[in-house]
Amino acid sequence: MAKNSTEAYGASGKTNVLNFQPEALHLIDDPAHPLYDERIHLPLSEAMVLNIMEYGVLEPIIVWKDPETGKTCVVDGRQRVRHALEANIRQVKQGKDLLLVPGVAKRGSAVRMSNYMVSANEIRQADTPLGRAKKMAALLDRNHDEEDLALMFGCSVKTVQATLTLLDCTQVVQDAVEAGKVNVTQARLLSVMPPEAQREKVKELAQVGEEATGHQRARRQREVMGDVKPRIKSRKEINQALCNASGEYAAALRWVLGEVQTNE
Repeated sequence: MAKNSTEAYGASGKTNVLNFQPEALHLIDDPAHPLYDERIHLPLSEAMVLNIMEYGVLEPIIVWKDPETGKTCVVDGRQRVRHALEANIRQVKQGKDLLLVPGVAKRGSAVRMSNYMVSANEIRQADTPLGRAKKMAALLDRNHDEEDLALMFGCSVKTVQATLTLLDCTQVVQDAVEAGKVNVTQARLLSVMPPEAQREKVKELAQVGEEATGHQRARRQREVMGDVKPRIKSRKEINQALCNASGEYAAALRWVLGEVQTNE
């Protein structure tokens, strides 16, 4: 006789995970509502849309049936639903099956749901840059390529390449990245330096971080890295600057091009 899922997995209990058409879910966009989150207005991420089209929505959202309107409201998982909506538009154009969004229903007041929303967002702990780099390297060893990784991690191929350079850094640099004393952009530049130069630069960056804050800290750290150029934000500006750039500054600009996301 076949075991039920609780016995098969050695679980202590189970809940019902429901599947929803994303079009049937209600996303709160009223600032006065307890479940409003301004991130509802963020632009869609192309990488996330492609990821959902490939793998579906893997993590269940939290929903709540509003007794006053009868609508099934999204408590946690707005971005998953928004991107699933866009994914389904493309699925239809490609003649593919529509995607469903898994969800867990909660009962309670709107205020109680607001508490769930805040808790679900704030207790998450993002992976560290070095942790991501190690996972990427392990996947490459399992015969995945950089395009596969870009899809899985929801980023560009250039970001995958830049992240993997962390593994080429000395242990001092890796520890500094994990501790938040050196960012990924700085580590990317440090990775091409001799080991002793990497260690010396990390000391300088850490010292600046202790002595300054805010914009002053960022400016002084750029000076340590030999970058005193003004910050460039748009892809067009970066490409223009790249025409006359060389050395480490040019390498940094090329890396940034892998991170810049525009609607061009």
